[in-house]
Amino acid sequence: MPRSSFLLAGPQAASAPAASAPSAPPGSPKGSDEDSASRRSATLTGLAGIGLLLLAMGVGVLIGRAGNSKGGTSAPQVITVGSVGGSAAATSSATEATFTSDWPAGTTGYTVQLQNLPSSSSVAAVEAAKSAASGKGASAVGALKAEEFSSLTSSGFVIYSGDYKKKSEAEKAKAGLTASFPAAKVIEVSNKSGGSEPAAETKTGSGKGVGESLNNPAPASTLKSLKGAKGKSYEEKSKNLPDVIETG
Repeated sequence: MPRSSFLLAGPQAASAPAASAPSAPPGSPKGSDEDSASRRSATLTGLAGIGLLLLAMGVGVLIGRAGNSKGGTSAPQVITVGSVGGSAAATSSATEATFTSDWPAGTTGYTVQLQNLPSSSSVAAVEAAKSAASGKGASAVGALKAEEFSSLTSSGFVIYSGDYKKKSEAEKAKAGLTASFPAAKVIEVSNKSGGSEPAAETKTGSGKGVGESLNNPAPASTLKSLKGAKGKSYEEKSKNLPDVIETG
């Protein structure tokens, strides 16, 4: 090989830089595409969720308005709360109005009075007294209002035991009650003025009844209805006496 060629080739080879391999064009990492796809999917999912939430809220508003429009025609409910005292008074008044005597209407007879309660007693107190009397052994216990019966001179509520046609029967019943009821007594109960005395009969064929004229006087026995009567009972029985009574 010629020397000149060797010298030329040597320095060039020494000084010339080594040719570098061309760099690869910049590119994305291997997993970058997958990450982008995941982010896009998450974004779309979030937007879809927000859209569904807004849709649900809109439906709820529409339902609420529809409910208000239907219920708008009904009258508003008003609740009134009264005082405790006023409510108690109203309840007591209503209860008092429903009291009814237990004594059979239109019946005249005898009974054993066990207790006498004042007129101011409540119905609850009367019922409690009846229960207490039954608990002590009294039978056929009832209550009546004395003012409703002309034969009674007392007032208020009478708690009684039994309903007897004869006084002797009532006296016999009383004997078995005095141990538990020391104040027990036999009373006549009648809502007919004049007691149990029979009414004067009208004489057949006469234009007037017995005791209405001098020609047809009532017998002297009519005055027996006043025997033992006092106070209000006496006044009531006197009003029912005939105008003319035989005294001879």
